[in-house]
Amino acid sequence: MKVFWYCEKWQPGGIQRVQVNLLPYFDAKEMQFDLAFSEDDTALFDDKIREAEARKLLTLSKRYDSPGRRTVANFFALRRILRDGHYDAAHFNACHGVELIYLFWAWMYRVPVRIVHARNNNIGAGGKTRPVKVLAHRICKRLFGWMATVWLANSDLSAEWLFRKADSRRGRVRILKNGIDAKAFAFDPIEREQTRKALGLENAFVVGHVGQFSYQKNHAFLLDVFVEIAKREPNARLLLVGEGDGKATVLKQAQRLNVSDKVIFYGAAENVPPLLWAMDAFVFPSHFEGCGNALLEAQAAGLPCLASKDVIPESVAVTPLLHWLPLSDGPGTWAEAILANRDNAPRRPHENEIIQAGYDLSAMADRLKKIYHGVRESEISRTL
Repeated sequence: MKVFWYCEKWQPGGIQRVQVNLLPYFDAKEMQFDLAFSEDDTALFDDKIREAEARKLLTLSKRYDSPGRRTVANFFALRRILRDGHYDAAHFNACHGVELIYLFWAWMYRVPVRIVHARNNNIGAGGKTRPVKVLAHRICKRLFGWMATVWLANSDLSAEWLFRKADSRRGRVRILKNGIDAKAFAFDPIEREQTRKALGLENAFVVGHVGQFSYQKNHAFLLDVFVEIAKREPNARLLLVGEGDGKATVLKQAQRLNVSDKVIFYGAAENVPPLLWAMDAFVFPSHFEGCGNALLEAQAAGLPCLASKDVIPESVAVTPLLHWLPLSDGPGTWAEAILANRDNAPRRPHENEIIQAGYDLSAMADRLKKIYHGVRESEISRTL
């Protein structure tokens, strides 16, 4: 069986990490996976992809400054791949409606199982072009969404963003929760001390974040919060794990706020658990999130978490460790909440809570296997 997996850009982000982590759960002799994307920005997962005998397919030979031009070029590039690939299933990870145009070729060349998987619940800032992007999103999801045979979303918020309300009412949209390997994040005190020592954080109160440097993740607000924390806690340090186009802007902001010596820009990491174990609090002030896998991982690591209220699915709060605040409360209130929720009790495993809430990687893989093999929607529970 051949499966085509698509996401717009290959980055060290949540969507890509979930895809790679799923691969070992599939038998390479039974399923061949082609991971396709228009831009390749990381080799972080290459070893795992090779081990799973999967392939990376870069659809475009050059980069485009204009997202519109890139989308048009990519539309025609995907024609050849889907025409000649003879795929049994095509799985499109989509963050907005414009990405649904690629479905056309899967429909045109009669790929039997055509999956649209909603992975986010809004669109980037966009500046003056935002109204045009939102309009294009609304038009494309109506024009091309019907070409799928399976409609998936990682949360109710993502489903509302990408799919028509009528489809949700009819039960056509299934909620497939993102899975993590909760056991891999179970707290390790020895690794914690080793990682803190390696980073020079032995005596620090470490505030952490894992995510791409982008408008969505709201690092500007996070830095303002950290400045307020540092005023109250001189030994505070901020550990930022991730890469992205917005990193240079955040570096300049840290310099402007005179906290550069207290902020660690770690970069992208393949092995995230030890970094979470090294932290004392996890802060996630996103403008929007389809799921927020990083919050699940932080809870699995036993970290007190603070996240944006009303813009992240509440279903990711699977332990008492996660607290919510609206961004409108401001950096000072966020700082006070983070310090007030400091938990000095021994960290304990949270694997059972993660699994019981449906965020299990093994279960996600098992359900995807059924979908790829064309199991009828009526034979699979609406919420997977």
